[in-house]
Amino acid sequence: MKDGGRKPFNYMAVVGIVFLIVIGFAIFNMLKTTDSGIVGFGEVDIGEKAEPFAVPVATSDLRGDANIDPDQACSVEGSDAIRICDFFGRPFVVSFWFTKGASGCLDQQDVFDEVATRYRGKAGFLSVNVRDDREKVREEIEDRGWKVEVGHDEDGAVSNLYKVGGCPTILFYDRNAVLTEALIEPTDAGELGAQVRSLINGQSQATQQKGTSEPNTGSTG
Repeated sequence: MKDGGRKPFNYMAVVGIVFLIVIGFAIFNMLKTTDSGIVGFGEVDIGEKAEPFAVPVATSDLRGDANIDPDQACSVEGSDAIRICDFFGRPFVVSFWFTKGASGCLDQQDVFDEVATRYRGKAGFLSVNVRDDREKVREEIEDRGWKVEVGHDEDGAVSNLYKVGGCPTILFYDRNAVLTEALIEPTDAGELGAQVRSLINGQSQATQQKGTSEPNTGSTG
């Protein structure tokens, strides 16, 4: 007997509905992630130069958003501000961190501080907190005894500029402020220390090679 009231199964319609559900879920998660503290999208590109910025020292009385104006950031005055330009001319490492929606991020900052204390005479180290409550940041610094000076990126402008999408995000720069490596996964002091040594030794080797390749321009008498 023919069933005239039954419609054929529409496979394409089902596929379309599932696709829309997946897209909607992805957008929801992206917005939720942004609200929970992870800011910035995209990938950090090796070979890029560090963008100028200045942020308040988290433990200082200086308030306000970061200065990311390339013509002004390096000219910000005062000991209560951290300027990335002050790290140029030597190898340096930058750690971006936050606590909202980032389990284990504080432990990674412990690792960063330990390695920074060990190699502070051979490279520069800069820690930047993203969007956390200022008082909470101060409490963590005191409770954990961090030695590295921490900057506070209150509105996330610096992390957006550097395309920070998760924690940890640790960036390695040579003395020319060129990005040589980016670490975006959990690490330990041994591994991070090895990467820092590689940055320092690589810079030393490059300097030595440059020195031996340059002609002797001194007087021969």
